[in-house]
Amino acid sequence: MELNYTFSILISIILTIPGAYKVSASSGSIELDEISFDKIINTFSASLVKFDVAFPYGEKHDAFIAVAKEAKDVKDLVIAEVGVKDYGEKENSELAQKYGATKENFPIVKLFTKGKSEPITFDDSQGFTTEQLRRFVRQNTGIYLNLPGCIRELDMLAIEFMKSDKKDRKHVLKKTEDTLKALTQNENTGKIYKIIMEKISEKGDDFVKTENERVKKLISGKLSDEKKRDMALRLNILQSFQLHEIKYKDEL
Repeated sequence: MELNYTFSILISIILTIPGAYKVSASSGSIELDEISFDKIINTFSASLVKFDVAFPYGEKHDAFIAVAKEAKDVKDLVIAEVGVKDYGEKENSELAQKYGATKENFPIVKLFTKGKSEPITFDDSQGFTTEQLRRFVRQNTGIYLNLPGCIRELDMLAIEFMKSDKKDRKHVLKKTEDTLKALTQNENTGKIYKIIMEKISEKGDDFVKTENERVKKLISGKLSDEKKRDMALRLNILQSFQLHEIKYKDEL
């Protein structure tokens, strides 16, 4: 079986620090400790790390592992865990404390990016879900992780649209219309891309920000679960129109 890129890199590193961490091919996540932490974090452009109890379980852990499985072939991103013990030799306790992780706030997720001294903490106030974790990574790194409702080809066109001048945007809109005609599934969500492009052409680039705020407000209000899901899909697509603002990496 051919190894994916991330695990190939990890195997080359493990030769220099054998036994320092465990690689789980089934979950896509790796287990780090105080010896291996800096070595791995400094190897990848971005590292999504969960600090948690030594033997985690539950919905939050499942959501994190789901992201790890989805991102296993993304070469610039590693998904890792630090298991902390509050008994015996209290393994990884000092490492956790260094980044403000304690048993009172477990699980806590930090995003480390190369070149920055401090990590970004994942805000789980909107939910500790696979979707929110993917959005968090995508928004802060530019690494492409697919979100529910998003269509890769249309995401690329959204980025191209926002980078283009007024004249070229007409050509991008035409390409979007052609892409929509060729869709065999997700036609309804696909149409949202075209609608957003038309609204931006009419109201200006600030439409993305104001619409984003409007949709978030609606989601926090009294809507049916079905309507909230629809609004969440729209929010994901809106984020595709903001990816041009960060250094985008087309990985998937």
